[in-house]
Amino acid sequence: MAKPHFSFWIIAGLGLVWNLMGCLNFITQMNADAVAKMPELYQLIISSRPLWATLAFGLAVFGGAVGCILLLLRRDMARIALLVSLVAILLTVGQTISAVGLAPSTILALLVGAALFWYSSIVYRAGWLR
Repeated sequence: MAKPHFSFWIIAGLGLVWNLMGCLNFITQMNADAVAKMPELYQLIISSRPLWATLAFGLAVFGGAVGCILLLLRRDMARIALLVSLVAILLTVGQTISAVGLAPSTILALLVGAALFWYSSIVYRAGWLR
């Protein structure tokens, strides 16, 4: 198995931090008191989100965190976890756009999710995952 370039550890680590922040965001949004203190737009997004979209949001961030942990462990299952996360991101972004319109944060989440999945495919082909 080929040894990864040092940038691999940086990208996988930053991806994990990004997804852990998403996990914290998800947990915060499950707390009614915390939601009540948020700006009105965020309250609207959260209150109008159906159960399936909430589940997709959780799957997106927790699946992304698991995928990045698997990347750091150099396991090829990281690709599957990051693909599941990307599909869940697409569902979440679609619902958010239909509820409140396009927001920069939704585009950023989609770009980061797609980039992490793409990167996992590259490092798999490079022989860095087992």
